[in-house]
Amino acid sequence: MASWFSQLSSTVSNVTGLGTTVESVRTVADTVKDGQYYTKLDEHDLEWTCASGSSTENQVFYVTTKTGGFAFVQLIYSSIGIWNPTISFTCRFYDPGNGVNTFKNINQAYQFELSEDRQSVKTEFFNITLDPTRTTYKVQITHPELVVSLDFKRVGDGFKVGEGKTYLGGGDQSTAAGYVSHKFWPRAEAKGTFIIDKTLHEVDGDGMFIHAIQGMQPQLIASNWNFCNFQSPDGTSLSMMQFQTTKQYGAVNINQGSVVLNGKLITVSVDNHVELLDLQHDADTDYQIPQKIKLSWKGKTIKEEGKEDEVKDVSVVMVVSVKNLIDKIDILNEIPWFLKKLVQRFVVKPYIYQWLDKATAEITVGDEKVEVEGQCFQELVFVSGF
Repeated sequence: MASWFSQLSSTVSNVTGLGTTVESVRTVADTVKDGQYYTKLDEHDLEWTCASGSSTENQVFYVTTKTGGFAFVQLIYSSIGIWNPTISFTCRFYDPGNGVNTFKNINQAYQFELSEDRQSVKTEFFNITLDPTRTTYKVQITHPELVVSLDFKRVGDGFKVGEGKTYLGGGDQSTAAGYVSHKFWPRAEAKGTFIIDKTLHEVDGDGMFIHAIQGMQPQLIASNWNFCNFQSPDGTSLSMMQFQTTKQYGAVNINQGSVVLNGKLITVSVDNHVELLDLQHDADTDYQIPQKIKLSWKGKTIKEEGKEDEVKDVSVVMVVSVKNLIDKIDILNEIPWFLKKLVQRFVVKPYIYQWLDKATAEITVGDEKVEVEGQCFQELVFVSGF
């Protein structure tokens, strides 16, 4: 989600394909074959594709710390097919207890050395190593402004919805104008260190991992994005990612989410909703910004292979008062002047809002209801006026 900086700076110079007719969309839900939205990640799902053309690929590691802080690190590979691919990374480190709130957006030299299985990578400053069991990542950053060492161990199952891809303007990757792909680890154990401004910060918390590909220029895919990452120390995690396609693709809301309870992935759902409530005008950006966000999930428990357990209804409702704004990022300030002028012709003030707030989720599984308290990171991204 936070990779808009590299996406825009590496793709805006070749804006094409805008039409006046509404083109078809085949969503991740449409790729499901057996009615079960959960699909287990296979041995190839975490491979870097490094696709050419107007494509951006990234892996992002989120950490909600046990002390009430938050961090993420993200490696980004962007290519539009006419320049050398752009390699960059972003990092957010937020520790309210020590008054630290830092964001880094750093470009790297073109160096992207993949392992034989394409699931580990070395770059100029940022290395990612996936162990042979595909359950633990080792993330290392060594840069003059930032040093990170992070162990990231999956808890429970990872997943994708159906094929893990939404196709825009076609029914599969060979015919579509572009596609969007997401693979998830909804919960992980995260532990390590961040060195920022020569100060060492120990990190221990609950993680979430996403491998994403946008096989198309971002301003042609979506007008806005909503992302939610809720983590509780008791083993509960909630994730939701929604984007609204541009008008060319029908302004369709595409949503995918998950529920982890007691450390176990119990449902993957697409019948989820985001409601932005109590909107107020932000004079800085001219956008209507919510003071509350209501999120709801609706699905069924995952049917386990070889078991005859009853499939139960699952529903979750969480209303979050977004009071703690971590950052409001003007994306145009993060890219060069000449690219900014190009973007301004096609993109309506791209901004990212990020919040971290305490929240309570009401989770119902069958006839049982529980309330869970935790920390909720949310991101609201305004991208395109198309």
